[in-house]
Amino acid sequence: MNRGINPLSRFLIAVIVCTWTLVSLSCIFDSEPPIPGYPAEIDAEIPFGSIGSPFICKCMIDYDIALVAAGTSLAVVDIVKGENEAVIDLGLEIDDIADSDVDGYGYLLTDSLLYPVNLSGASLEDPIDIGIGCSYVSIFSEDHVAWVSMDNDSMGTIDLATGKVSVVQNFTVEDCQGIASADNEFLYIADGSNSIIVGYDTDTWAEIGHISVPGEVYDLFPGPSGYICAIVDGSNELWFIKSETCVLYKMITFPVIPTAAASMPDGSFAYAACPGTGMVIVAESGQIELKTMGFGLPSSIDVSNDGDRAIICSPDNEAVFILVR
Repeated sequence: MNRGINPLSRFLIAVIVCTWTLVSLSCIFDSEPPIPGYPAEIDAEIPFGSIGSPFICKCMIDYDIALVAAGTSLAVVDIVKGENEAVIDLGLEIDDIADSDVDGYGYLLTDSLLYPVNLSGASLEDPIDIGIGCSYVSIFSEDHVAWVSMDNDSMGTIDLATGKVSVVQNFTVEDCQGIASADNEFLYIADGSNSIIVGYDTDTWAEIGHISVPGEVYDLFPGPSGYICAIVDGSNELWFIKSETCVLYKMITFPVIPTAAASMPDGSFAYAACPGTGMVIVAESGQIELKTMGFGLPSSIDVSNDGDRAIICSPDNEAVFILVR
């Protein structure tokens, strides 16, 4: 006797199995979506209308603190609590904020003065008098050294432990458009007069290499470990440059030329301020994850060292926003 299953029974069994499988898998769609790999949800909005228009923000590496320049004032922002711990009026325009902290201090540059900011006390210390106006500052934390681009086209070195200032001999850069230190004692300089980004070994000041740029360098900053990032007029990408070789490693493309940008610590996502589009978050693959005009056109964006928070300076909203994953 043939005891095989007839075709109708086979069909019914298949339907039952398929239905059970779909029901068992439905929990995937019913569950909470995974946490995105980048901060995008607004955690706090900090009003700056009474302080001044925020235009530079830098997260401090070892602290839940960001320093924000707004007019002639410095705001020390707790990015976890989402509030200003202190607002200090310097009476001078802030030119730059260093991209690192050293032994509990951040650093900001106002003309010829380099101010240490006590991150635990949210207060300014006595400034280091450089003796000549400067435009940009960058810090190599392990050696407690700051580099500054001087207005006479020289490059200055500051020993942060002693406050001693020295000038790099036989070295000039005309039309410096930014400096950024890597984590291997290399310094990158945007040389506007020659339309290049150049890497230097600061032990000998020998050139590592250089990359031609199509226009003005809008920003130059330390990216993921081992990389320097740049945004450049004439290019709608965020550039990732290998710091040891000065080789352009990859680019992340935005809809238009960005005016400010930031990278996640692992380089997997990038943020940019794009005229006409607002803030844009793009994945390493080039996929646009978010576009919003909610922050207007940000003047500055930075991401915390752990990648859990981002800070956005929004002059259009006269506010600073803290984003979380």
